[in-house]
Amino acid sequence: MEDLCVITDDNRDSNADSVIQSCLDIKKPKSFFLFAGAGSGKTRSLISALTYINTSFGNQLKLSGRKVAVITYTNAARDEIKRRSRFNSLFEISTIHSFAWNLICPHTSDIRDWLKNELQTKIDDISRKQSASKNTSTKTYLDREKKLSAYKNRLEYLDSVKRFIYNPDGVNDDRDSLDHAEVIKMSSELLTSNNTLQRILVDKYPILLIDESQDTKKELIDVFLQIQSNYSDCFLLGLFGDMMQRIYLDGKEDLMSAIPETWEKPQKVMNHRSEKRIVDLCNNIRTDVDGIQQVSRQDKQHGIVRVFISNSADAQSAESNVLNQMATITLDDNWKMRDKVKCLTIEHKMAAKRLGFASFFEPLYSVSSYKQGLLNGNLSAIGVFTHVLIPLHRAYLNNNHVEIMRVIRDNALAFRSKENLTPEILESVYESVEAINTCWTSTDPTCKDLLTIIYERKVFSLSEDLLRVMENPPANGDEEYDKYSCLMSALDSTFSQVEHYYDYISGVASFDTHQGVKGLEFDRVMVIIDDNSARTTAFSYNKLFGIEDKSSTDIENERNGKETSIDRTKRLLYVTCSRAISSLAIVFYTNDTEEARQAIMQTNWFCENEILII
Repeated sequence: MEDLCVITDDNRDSNADSVIQSCLDIKKPKSFFLFAGAGSGKTRSLISALTYINTSFGNQLKLSGRKVAVITYTNAARDEIKRRSRFNSLFEISTIHSFAWNLICPHTSDIRDWLKNELQTKIDDISRKQSASKNTSTKTYLDREKKLSAYKNRLEYLDSVKRFIYNPDGVNDDRDSLDHAEVIKMSSELLTSNNTLQRILVDKYPILLIDESQDTKKELIDVFLQIQSNYSDCFLLGLFGDMMQRIYLDGKEDLMSAIPETWEKPQKVMNHRSEKRIVDLCNNIRTDVDGIQQVSRQDKQHGIVRVFISNSADAQSAESNVLNQMATITLDDNWKMRDKVKCLTIEHKMAAKRLGFASFFEPLYSVSSYKQGLLNGNLSAIGVFTHVLIPLHRAYLNNNHVEIMRVIRDNALAFRSKENLTPEILESVYESVEAINTCWTSTDPTCKDLLTIIYERKVFSLSEDLLRVMENPPANGDEEYDKYSCLMSALDSTFSQVEHYYDYISGVASFDTHQGVKGLEFDRVMVIIDDNSARTTAFSYNKLFGIEDKSSTDIENERNGKETSIDRTKRLLYVTCSRAISSLAIVFYTNDTEEARQAIMQTNWFCENEILII
């Protein structure tokens, strides 16, 4: 393996920030794309840009009522940038969904017109399919019929909506609510077709900075590029990203080719995060993708990487073995403690089994209409558990009476019509909440136990699906039986499983997915690779390492210059490995350990003594 020379100038990338600052001129704005690989300090450059804007012409922007918009990928990144920019009101820092909604939410009539057209298009499409269907008793036909009815009912209801509502971070289950996909599609199409909205955006935000731009929704990236082209004399678009870290399919695949020649394109080549051995591994992984190589810091000349190959059916035992071996190899006893190691799985079910919430998660995950909300943590069907009972339970555990009262005030049905509140009603609410708390203090209740109290005492709002389960559960043979039987199965799980699930989906558990840790860093990382358990066609580590042949689709995509599952997997491996600061363990499950060892050796990414069969 190539041993890259170490550059002693750890500040060699400072010129990139100078280039960005030269672009930040509201009289003569110049858009830019900052290429910055893993650990190179994209956020540092973004904060530096905000500091420069604030000191150079921040007061001028404030006096004219304008702001600088910053779009981040996650809530955690949003909060970090807010903190590091000292919560300056000049900067509107938000996720893409929040930003999109803030642009369009005042335009109720435009939203209504768009929804009418969208719903009518869906109705017409389904109606054509239903008319052409020869068998009206199939599950597909019945599912379409249900959707058709729901779309028609919503279309009829639209004219009565006075104001549409949307929560980017929560559950959107009211009749006046919009869902996450609708907000993105609607905002991009309204911005594309409505010059007035474009002008409003440019006037309010003369500078728009987008972090992780390679994974930002391609529809919105396209419209922002269009607006920048239309208003290049008064609108600056700044993109921060690394195409090697594009791991979501809804990002813009050809972003680099879409960047105009007139833009500045500064680069950062230092990796300030990881020790040299980890930097070298990441360079080896990406070398035949784009040839871009990072260099490590002078004060980070070590680092340990190991690949553990196992055919064990007992994952928990194998991974405990790895943790113990890594503690010995690194002389770091923190490897023996799971909460000190970030463990990454390719698929959520793998994490669910390891963290003990599989019986709650898997039934819900099998329902296609639940999947997206479940993975985002905002599935409305279980919203009363995740967004009401979890904060309520934790407030009780912490003896936080102020938080208990907040949860009750914000969520109890009695507080929705405050003019009707009486001492008797309030007393009933508190007795109901106390009954819920009694369940927690005596045992680990099932979700059904808690749901029964809430339903019988009418204390909190329940989703339509939960009400259906309580009032009229479908019988076997009903068209909705499969969906509701899965929900009922999940409700048989204990409430602690809901908490484990929510900690996981919120990123605070010891496990996460390969995709979910983009932008984060950890001292110790264990990457778990198991294609058989993952059961996904989007990624294949067996193909990446040459253990499994390319599919006909891979070959066809290669021939047509399109990305393959191998391309996506290589980028994903780069992202996971580059999260590690000091030490990295890759656990590879396979049926044939010797074949896997030979295949991994052929990549020339690892030294022979770094590959161990356990």
